[in-house]
Amino acid sequence: MRNNKSFALPVEFTWKRARAGYQWSDTKHGRLLYAVDALQPDWQNTFKDYETIYRPLDQHTGLFREFAALEPNERQVVAFANRFGLLGSAGHLELESEYGPVLVYAEPLALWAEEIEAFKLALEAWNGLETGASQGPIKLKSKWSAPGLPLAIRRALHLDDDDPAKAALSVVRMLVDARISEHIETRLCFPANSPRLNISLVPTNLIGALWLQFAVAVDGLKSFNECAQCGASFEVSRDPRTGKRSDALFCSPRCRVGHYRDRIEQARRMGSNGMTAERIAHELNTEVATVQGWLANAQTRGAKARRARPKTSRRRK
Repeated sequence: MRNNKSFALPVEFTWKRARAGYQWSDTKHGRLLYAVDALQPDWQNTFKDYETIYRPLDQHTGLFREFAALEPNERQVVAFANRFGLLGSAGHLELESEYGPVLVYAEPLALWAEEIEAFKLALEAWNGLETGASQGPIKLKSKWSAPGLPLAIRRALHLDDDDPAKAALSVVRMLVDARISEHIETRLCFPANSPRLNISLVPTNLIGALWLQFAVAVDGLKSFNECAQCGASFEVSRDPRTGKRSDALFCSPRCRVGHYRDRIEQARRMGSNGMTAERIAHELNTEVATVQGWLANAQTRGAKARRARPKTSRRRK
């Protein structure tokens, strides 16, 4: 809902991920991805012992971009699931275990592949507009204009409009609306357990949360950078809750510190191999004085470590 003052509904979403991770396994229902501990007899009743609850949208402001960058293969899918959990849009199946039949929540690769490809298509359309290049939407419009496409679909996708951007936006709308109507609910929630109620958007699963995050990015014309340390996407905006400055290089203080330490270690390895401080500074794009300080600190710590070693006394013969 929008008016002259314009307000946005808050998003309430927590998700679970298995502490022991996930695995692909051949079952009577085909090859499926499920939690490593899911066949334990007490899995359903004591999930707190096996799963961690977290808030993915708060901690990863560009998570939908990381998901869209996946290749739909078992290796990349299980790696993503181990970090963020399953998508949550499948169902429970009965699997055999050493304790007998067990109901297990499991997802096939086809489910992940479908959502990954849909995200790739949506981002292709959105990124083509975001760059501001006129050729992007034109190429996309010609790509989607398949011969013999029904008139109703051509109109819904605005393929015959003079402005090719309308076609790109129509594809984004079609993909996002279908997922939001399926996976997003509106509820009255207690904000931070306070004695009041706020109306909020509540994704019912992780894939719904990712599509909602993308929809909010489209609505807000948000931009994203990639972390120089871990490669994760993060929002660039003036919003102090979710965004960072446009010149930000890292998604978190942890990555900033890690990157700094990695550069120091790299400089020390180069120095131990006989490379001069001037050469190291050139390779790492930093000041010579900075490199000299890194190398001097390494030598000081090395000397202290040697002095701290216990001296072994020789036995008299």
